Amino acid sequence: AVRADRMRGGRNKFGPMYKRDRARKLQMMRQRQIAVQTIRGSHHPLGEGVTVSYGSQQVAAGTSPFPNLHIKEEIQIPHVSSVTSSPDSSPSPNAATLGTCSGPAGTPTTGALVVGALDTKLWATSNPTTPSPRSLSPKSFPFDGVLPNGASSGSTTSAANSGAGPTTATSVKFSPILGDFVQTVDDREWQKSLYELLQNQTYNQCEVDLFELMCKVLDQNLFSQVDWARNSVFFKDLKVDDQMKLLQHSWSDMLVLDHMHQRMHNGLPDETTLPNGQKFDLLCLGLLGVPTLADHFNQLMAKLQDLKFDLTDYICVKFLLLLNPEVRGIMNRRHVQEGYDQVQQALLDYTVNCYPQIQDKFSKLLMVMPEIHAMASRGEDHLYHKHCNGGAPTQTLLMEMLHAKRK
Repeated sequence: AVRADRMRGGRNKFGPMYKRDRARKLQMMRQRQIAVQTIRGSHHPLGEGVTVSYGSQQVAAGTSPFPNLHIKEEIQIPHVSSVTSSPDSSPSPNAATLGTCSGPAGTPTTGALVVGALDTKLWATSNPTTPSPRSLSPKSFPFDGVLPNGASSGSTTSAANSGAGPTTATSVKFSPILGDFVQTVDDREWQKSLYELLQNQTYNQCEVDLFELMCKVLDQNLFSQVDWARNSVFFKDLKVDDQMKLLQHSWSDMLVLDHMHQRMHNGLPDETTLPNGQKFDLLCLGLLGVPTLADHFNQLMAKLQDLKFDLTDYICVKFLLLLNPEVRGIMNRRHVQEGYDQVQQALLDYTVNCYPQIQDKFSKLLMVMPEIHAMASRGEDHLYHKHCNGGAPTQTLLMEMLHAKRK
């Protein structure tokens, strides 16, 4: 079915991508399971001075427990349908191959990319639609504990006191879902795929339309959000119709939150220089193309910094944005509500026990969410207006999302 505005119709716009994606995911799972068997634990930095126990290993924050791991990934580009393509549909000189992942001391070479320490200046050579560890269920990875200062979700972790983190030294048990949540975060993949797409779209180009490029990046982000959400706890148990409604309501909120997290914890800059010499505004990307929101964006970031906003806070807030039981039209509202309540309770326990020095941290985090939503809604309105005036790409998942909210 085709609507009058030429946008593709139909109820299930994610279904075709799910089908084409399944075979690719199974193939990647087999490859990664072999690699994961060589790893005794997974890792994500919690902040300076934090040491986390992963099985029999102890790993200092900011270092990798598997610096010499090599994983080969094969490239297949998922498509939503014949008319709604992935963001990297234009040809690239290196889009057909991806080499191995080496330690942070390496440098990018033809067909290879370093994915050690986060480095926003590294350019990749692979297709940005390459699946990442996020596409696997969190339970596929060994997890012993990720929470700071003796707190754990199933076992113990230890941490030194840090001005940027919790100051308590007690041992507290937290909900196991916190471990599952943190396992879904892959910040290196997030930035790697961002810079890969920017390179692939501007390689050997004298000049590109920066707004069109921004829309392609947003479209890629949508594919990643769908991939992340449909493999996450609570959400993966919902029917596709409910999944669509929740994502249509929350994708832009989660994008704004992702950019805040990347800027606060991983050094995402305000802008980057493209291979052709043009400047690409990464801050405006996080604002969905509305630069006048920059002051409000920075004010919200300052609030979060005052609250010692950390990785666990970030992923819990992201799940609360996704699992919104007030979204109209969802069928299994009870399951969404139960998931939302469990996430809220887990976040409350975490903030009260790990950050007792910050008064009302939990309630203040919840108060930030409507502000994020208001900012994201303004960004969506801007993109929709540009689209209606012919200034934005058509027949993309991004545009389908923008139309879905306005039915």
